[in-house]
This record gives sequence, structure tokens and C-alpha cells, in this order.
Amino acid sequence: MSKELVATWKCQNGHVMGQVMRNGRGIRQLLLYRQAVDLEAWKPEEVEVMAVIEGLVIDVECSICKTARTWAPGEEAIRRLMEAYGLIEGEIGG
Repeated sequence: MSKELVATWKCQNGHVMGQVMRNGRGIRQLLLYRQAVDLEAWKPEEVEVMAVIEGLVIDVECSICKTARTWAPGEEAIRRLMEAYGLIEGEIGG
């Protein structure tokens, strides 16, 4: 299952907190870094992904400047969840 890079996920001060990827089923996922990265640093830190997130996460704090952001699932993730619970008709597993 391949992943396609959609965007970097940054705090309001431009520190990279993760990457937004689209998995093989078209679902947007957040690859959340353990430590934010300052791309303006002379030698940016190596990253470690601490979680792959599809659902809602409130108040993710930037490890550099302490500002917070919220990650909300895309429509495709909500549709997949509703299909899994039989709330709408569709194909699971793609």
C-alpha cells in the first residue's frame, strides 16, 4: 500500500510537526513527528514519526514554540468509519 505526500503539517510559526499523506485507499493521514522540525535551522533534526493518525486529535503542541493545532479527519475517513459501522452503504477494504 503506497502513500502519497499531500503537504507538510506546520504550526502557526512554520515549524514542521508532521506530514499529511494519502494512503492507498485515498484516506488522508497525519504522520505526527515526536519533535517538530525547524527547517530554517542550519542542520534540521532527523525526524521520528510517533503516530499515524486518521481520526481527530485536539491540541497537538509544537515542541519548539508550544503553539497548538488540531487535526481533523477528512471526509473520506469519516465515510470509511460510517461504512464500517453500517451507517451508510459502501465498500470497506477497497
